[in-house]
Amino acid sequence: MFLLSLCLLAGCTGGTEIAETGGLRVLTSFYPVYLIAQEVTAGTDGIILDNMAQPQTGCLHDYELTISDMKKLENADILLVNGGGMEAFLGQALERYPDLCIVDTSAGIPLLMEDYHHHGEDELHEGEGNPHVWLLPENAAEQAAAICGALCEAMPAERETLERNTAFFSEETERLAEQAATLPVVEGEQAAIFHEGFAYLAEFFGLDAEIGIFAEEYQEPSAKELAEAADEMREDGISLLLAADDSGAKYARILAGESGGYAVLLDPLTTKAEENDTYAGRMERNIAAMRQALEGAEE
Repeated sequence: MFLLSLCLLAGCTGGTEIAETGGLRVLTSFYPVYLIAQEVTAGTDGIILDNMAQPQTGCLHDYELTISDMKKLENADILLVNGGGMEAFLGQALERYPDLCIVDTSAGIPLLMEDYHHHGEDELHEGEGNPHVWLLPENAAEQAAAICGALCEAMPAERETLERNTAFFSEETERLAEQAATLPVVEGEQAAIFHEGFAYLAEFFGLDAEIGIFAEEYQEPSAKELAEAADEMREDGISLLLAADDSGAKYARILAGESGGYAVLLDPLTTKAEENDTYAGRMERNIAAMRQALEGAEE
């Protein structure tokens, strides 16, 4: 597995070099990291933020670098990555850029272990760390702090703005946690998830992710597997099915109909939103969607 932790912040571009090149060129690996980085860098002078994988890419499973990606890597001073194994596709490519400063934004953040019950292929990766850390706001705040630390080191003239932005973002994540804490969740309430990242959203909402069905990443579940999942949901009293607006939503709706549950469409923050495209704005919509589902389940 490609290890990002070997890259040290001490190798980041210094302020003198920045002045000579006309700005600090900061590249993010994919959209969730970009969403957080834009919060940290808002209003700064001389920090040029760009995203590598196109916003419509989604999660990076099986992603392959494009010629455009390689050009962006060649021109970047700092590469901000999610880490946790998410950017395994970068391994050999980065050997071409030994001087590129790489910041692992999730370093030190405990990864959730994938110990829920999978329905699908037998050889799925139970027990591995789940890298979708950005979907837990307290983790996103830590990622923002890591970004801030690296950019302050590379461009100390912008420290005040960077630290102010990061503090404000941290406050926003705390407000999100306060909103989630008011959801009418019964202690120990379980959920089925149809996106790996929603294990973090389930934790954020106070739910236990008991079943995982990931049609978009692995072989699509068979009719038998769906029937088994529906039986398990009925037996365990699982009524909430958390899905993204992708191929998994179809199976969530099928199972909701068979088990008498509620399919809730949530946003994994992996693609660009048409409106209010901010971390807090999009997470607030997730909280609102979950509140509507929980209140409907109570009726």
